[in-house]
Amino acid sequence: MFEYKINKDLSLRLVHVLDSEEVYQLIDESRAHLKKWLTWVDLIKSVRDCRYSALKAMDQYAENNGFQCNIIYSGKIVGRIGLHGINWGDKSTSIGYWLGKKYVGRGIMTTCCDGLLKLVFNQLKLNKVYIYVDEKNTKSRAIPKRLNFKEVSIKNNAQIFTGSYVKHVRYIMTRERYFQPY
Repeated sequence: MFEYKINKDLSLRLVHVLDSEEVYQLIDESRAHLKKWLTWVDLIKSVRDCRYSALKAMDQYAENNGFQCNIIYSGKIVGRIGLHGINWGDKSTSIGYWLGKKYVGRGIMTTCCDGLLKLVFNQLKLNKVYIYVDEKNTKSRAIPKRLNFKEVSIKNNAQIFTGSYVKHVRYIMTRERYFQPY
């Protein structure tokens, strides 16, 4: 199974059905925290739902249209990060991520996003990476800011969530910006 080592404690491992029980447990114990920002949380009601999600992620990887990785911290799955898809014509993608509640605030996601950017620009040779974040999710918005992404727009009525629309802030990291010193 593909695993990308970021540092001695942290790695990204391609999603696999064998991880479904551990992922379900993490989602279930972080459900209240995650559902504030993610529409799919209420759809995950069992380990079987996690297996189905893993199979879809494995298909995405097999079709060369991005990938999803479990975040491994000190040997445990603590969240997920991945590419929503790849536009090979435009050489662009967007990153999505989530972290179990008890792992928030430790710098894990910023480090993982930075590691994923290295992979995207150095291995996949893409030119643009976007991150879309709910305008009110200040912790998640801090990640692209720390990594020197540029805020490019706010999309109104971006997503229906809990009966209302939300605003998404769009951040971009270009190849040129990434390889320039801060």
